[in-house]
Amino acid sequence: MKQTIAIQGIKGAFHEEAAIKIFGKEIEIEPCLTFKELAEKLNNDEIELGIMAIENTISKTILDNLELIRQYNFQISAETYLRIEQNLGIVKGASFDTIREVQSHYMALNQCRDYFEKYPHIHLVESADTALSIKEVAEKGSLEFAAIGSRLAIEYYGLELLDTSIETNKENYTRFVLVSKRPNVPTNYNKVSLTITLPHQSGALAKVLNKIHQWNSNLTKIESVPIEGKPWEYRFYLDCILPEIPDKGQMIESLKPITDELKILGKYISKTEER
Repeated sequence: MKQTIAIQGIKGAFHEEAAIKIFGKEIEIEPCLTFKELAEKLNNDEIELGIMAIENTISKTILDNLELIRQYNFQISAETYLRIEQNLGIVKGASFDTIREVQSHYMALNQCRDYFEKYPHIHLVESADTALSIKEVAEKGSLEFAAIGSRLAIEYYGLELLDTSIETNKENYTRFVLVSKRPNVPTNYNKVSLTITLPHQSGALAKVLNKIHQWNSNLTKIESVPIEGKPWEYRFYLDCILPEIPDKGQMIESLKPITDELKILGKYISKTEER
């Protein structure tokens, strides 16, 4: 039986490529237009697994997705890094002379704006999803429209490649995580994602960072977001590569006395080397 994975977007989206990277090609995709819709389907047990982008090397951290993972009490069980190559898809016969509008997700457009500076007559239009943009351009069949997205989507929806790798920064990677309602912790996990709140006092964050250092754990990410309804108070999101010790949970337990709240978002195997 094929594994079914919920993704933001439709078939051909970069989220599908991430799912394939984790599970292989023998999967079924459950499309969701938004990450909120994906979270609701997971929460309602309509689907067991979902893929969510949480960080891009150009567009930075997608904090709303970290918040969704925390709010719905989801657990991260795997991660993968995907080199994002943005490509320009057209209907047969189109060219830069005929194209008047290029559509895609806002993040994809941001990654390619420099490319279109030499085509001032082309209007860039934001849409909900890269693959959906490609599908819509294919359905319109007009020489005036083009879309930016993955080769997978361009091929699947029958467009032609006008140009490839049009993103400005060629070191453009997105980090995706696999989430579910129920923990599925690999026995050889070496990475943990946490969210914490701290006492509103001097040195509170320093105590946490010092404790992580004492355990010889590598803090690979830290982000803060304002806590809704509590002006000037913040929630922190942390990723740590754990030390090679028999009980990795000891480091996590040692943080609890110096935090107001600590929640584990996932224990999984680091794939940093994929970048």
